[in-house]
Amino acid sequence: GCATDKVGEVVDLTLAELAALRDTPVGADELRRAKDHLKGSLMLSLESTSSRMSHLARQELYFSKHETLGDTLASIERVTVEDVRRVAATLVREDALSATVVGPGDAPIDAGRLRL
Repeated sequence: GCATDKVGEVVDLTLAELAALRDTPVGADELRRAKDHLKGSLMLSLESTSSRMSHLARQELYFSKHETLGDTLASIERVTVEDVRRVAATLVREDALSATVVGPGDAPIDAGRLRL
């Protein structure tokens, strides 16, 4: 969240970050930090029995298969800078952009501002 008078600034910064992700290759250090963070979060999220069972159920429902934690960690490690660029180019597109602002009063931004 943010203060109401900062919504426009936050939207502008978010759009700039999305455009940079799409247009500028992710650095090797940033990709390493992202992988390490994702792997650490995943391992911590599976500490309880109920979390592990929910994770297994989601895998079965979404993918009709079960991957071991080792398989998932290996998949994360296989992600390359080019993979990030390719996915960002597919997902971060002007024609696919939408935003929701929740807060009091009228939104301090207009749709014309939402350009990449």
